[in-house]
Amino acid sequence: MTYENNLIVKVAWKYYNEGLTQNEIAESLNLSRMKVIKYLEKAKTNNVIQFKINLEKIANMDLQNKIKEKYNLKDIYVVPTSYQNSTDSLTIAAAQYIEDRITSDTMINVGYGEAVSKTLGHLNISTKYKVTFVSLSGGVKFYMPTAIDKTSDYYTNPNYNHYIMPAPLMVSSPSLADQMQNEKPIKKILEMIPHSNITVVGVGALSEQATLVKEGLLSISDIEILKSKGAVGDLLSQFYDINGNVLDLELHSQLISTEIDLLKSLNHVVAVAGNLEKKEAIVGALNGGYIDVLITDESVAQSLV
Repeated sequence: MTYENNLIVKVAWKYYNEGLTQNEIAESLNLSRMKVIKYLEKAKTNNVIQFKINLEKIANMDLQNKIKEKYNLKDIYVVPTSYQNSTDSLTIAAAQYIEDRITSDTMINVGYGEAVSKTLGHLNISTKYKVTFVSLSGGVKFYMPTAIDKTSDYYTNPNYNHYIMPAPLMVSSPSLADQMQNEKPIKKILEMIPHSNITVVGVGALSEQATLVKEGLLSISDIEILKSKGAVGDLLSQFYDINGNVLDLELHSQLISTEIDLLKSLNHVVAVAGNLEKKEAIVGALNGGYIDVLITDESVAQSLV
């Protein structure tokens, strides 16, 4: 089921089965009322709504509701599992999710890694909206401008802006990290982050495919050591155990990054993560309460319950 079909079914279910008003549905899914009306019309056109909701089209609604309840999520969107281009299907869905929630003046925090970069690359934002992108960490300058510039025509859209932390992700010592985070250009960006409307992050697994390994910031032996200390994954390059507890690691004090605990206070934190290789990393992030909305694939969703 595509992201849009998934959302159409959610809207139809809430309207016809749960008896919510269009305004209540708009609030619960963080959509505009016009979007709700549009999706109800599409539900009728596409035969999702007949005399009752087509059960074949909502086969995974029960699964999604169980995951939401178990992990106290605001929402979850599940895309079909792809064994060839799983990141592409997830990030396309994530981009559509974000597009639906962009209004006249929106600030979007963006994390570090391939999933976030590809999500930005799939965005198609109308020039009538004023959108500001803010990086949550250093080290993103190599991919973020290219990814964001694809979202809209940078040269013809005066309402588009981005604030990229002018720093590497990791430096040689905690004292240098502290010093850099107190520099005015970086401090200014860190102060913007709590005022965002949406935050988009990836979930890192402990493997040789991890972005931190690909970028040369950690080695395979470093990953094995982290595993021995109980690490199962990372958010914003900060490692945690299966219960979501952040590990006490020196490398965390060397990061130029938003602290992972701040995610709990941010508006609308969306995690884009799939593939069973990331199951434990996703579970740890959910247990830690860092995520409001999860966009994942069927194989992971089934494993979560």
